[in-house]
Amino acid sequence: MRTRQAIAEFIASRKAMGLTKKSIRWYAGMLEAFARLNKELPADPGRVEAFLGALNVSDETRHGYFRALRAFYGWISKRHALGNPMETIKAPRRRRKVPYSLTMAELGYLLVIPLERRNRALVNLLIDTGVRVHEAVSLVRDDILEETIIVCGKTGQREVPISGETRQMLLDLGTNPVFRGSRGALTESGAYRIVRLAFEKAGIAARKWGPHTLRHTFGRQYIMAGGDLVSLQRILGHTDIKTTRIYAELDLRDITHQHHRFSPLKIAQGGSDGRRNGVSGPVISPVIQN
Repeated sequence: MRTRQAIAEFIASRKAMGLTKKSIRWYAGMLEAFARLNKELPADPGRVEAFLGALNVSDETRHGYFRALRAFYGWISKRHALGNPMETIKAPRRRRKVPYSLTMAELGYLLVIPLERRNRALVNLLIDTGVRVHEAVSLVRDDILEETIIVCGKTGQREVPISGETRQMLLDLGTNPVFRGSRGALTESGAYRIVRLAFEKAGIAARKWGPHTLRHTFGRQYIMAGGDLVSLQRILGHTDIKTTRIYAELDLRDITHQHHRFSPLKIAQGGSDGRRNGVSGPVISPVIQN
């Protein structure tokens, strides 16, 4: 069977299922590279593994290719009664990576820099709610309720809590859709530019630029302030709580803080019982596993 023909059938099935345009583009993009290298649909697991192994991409992106191929082969094998080589292929390794998030100082800088009214409303919305950028730019006035906003994400609609201050900023824009550019509704790329320029103006390191950093910052600070994983999962719209749990991981800032408190050297300098450091006995720092 020709690979491109099989992929076209698969994409048509995804559209029939009602997947979002963004999801359709993701599948099409992931499978295009596979089609370029394989004119005929490979039935040999080794061919698929060779493709995955040759990719010069990050762990997360490689795993994305794997997920797309797994869904594609799972569907096409059932539709045409073919063998499924993905059944014997193990998922690529995903080394744990703590996502970038802002420090409280960086967050403070971002909140006080002068921005145009629309741009300030967008930045505050992302900080206040943790919504994805495409969810933010899709907002219309009817989506703004008394204490929540309605967003349409990967798994459909959900209500997200919003502060009164941010809600008023959105209403004060007086536009519908809420965020508009020079030629109509604000695009995702336009939102990225707004956030990037705001970060640059606040003096934040370039590696952190982007709306998703604000989503990570929301999740991180929510947990650090005492929020629970289950409610955070609902707010962020994660289908699997394992995805949410990354925000409960200790990152370098937490580890450094714990080290300063619980280093044997510090405890010894404070006396045998560690009272100068507020430690009454042996302490083991908790590490939450994914």
